[in-house]
Amino acid sequence: MTKRTDETSERAAREDARALEAEAEATGPYPPETRITRPNRPSRMFNVRLTDDQFNDLWEVAREHHLPMSTMARSWLLERLDRERRAS
Repeated sequence: MTKRTDETSERAAREDARALEAEAEATGPYPPETRITRPNRPSRMFNVRLTDDQFNDLWEVAREHHLPMSTMARSWLLERLDRERRAS
């Protein structure tokens, strides 16, 4: 099932994207906090069991951030992993 945003939200998102692209500085250096990643590397999957309530909470937070639920969960896992590595 595909969910569509309303027309007003889509229009606002396109306008925001155009404004950001117009302000983009393609010739300057990346900001120091920028992290370069290498997409399309081989990756592995694992399953996580959640209760219905946990699943629904994660789904709701991801929806509020306009992200797929798996992207939100992966982001949180990677942030925590990074924090753990810095702490050791």
